[in-house]
Amino acid sequence: MKSGFHISWRGMSAFLAALTIVVSSYVFYSANHSLLGAVNVAALRDYGGTTIQDMAGFEVWRIFTAQLIHAKPLHMLWNAIGILLLGGRVERETGGRWVFLLWLVAGGLATIVSPIFIEAPWNVGTGASQATFAFAGFASVLAFARAVDRAAAAFLICLVVLPGVGLDLISDGYLKPGHIAGFLLGILGGGLYVKLSRDPRPSTMS
Repeated sequence: MKSGFHISWRGMSAFLAALTIVVSSYVFYSANHSLLGAVNVAALRDYGGTTIQDMAGFEVWRIFTAQLIHAKPLHMLWNAIGILLLGGRVERETGGRWVFLLWLVAGGLATIVSPIFIEAPWNVGTGASQATFAFAGFASVLAFARAVDRAAAAFLICLVVLPGVGLDLISDGYLKPGHIAGFLLGILGGGLYVKLSRDPRPSTMS
């Protein structure tokens, strides 16, 4: 009999979506005593949001926590849906490990740079939209390589990207650096996955 325990990566996208809802809801209630009230972005640093200064201080745990908290409930729910649907589509092709690594690395790095042009104290990186853009970039590569159904992938990609781009242009007049970074990192991740999946050597990442 083998000793130890085995981590199951199945349902990772559903787990991340549920965790996002639970943690964000806790923050909403803790800050406002309501699940429906928005939270000041500057205040989210106390709940795990991140700044470049935090990373310079090696508070790397914020890469994880920052993606789970949001300023607005509707934004949080939309991101959770994006993780569940688009992340789930990626997971069916690649497995839960890739989804987690993409969320943690691409989403985390993009969240760090997301407030790069914003003045303190509002320069706090939060939210899962950077990760959803990373899933969109990853899925774009899979669709281009015909690893997934192109029509279905295009629908889910548009479901995530178009609202985010529209909100960026309406509220700020430019695409947020975190969204651009997330999408580009997702493309890099997708390219790596396609290369490894075509490699005759067995991949430990799928």
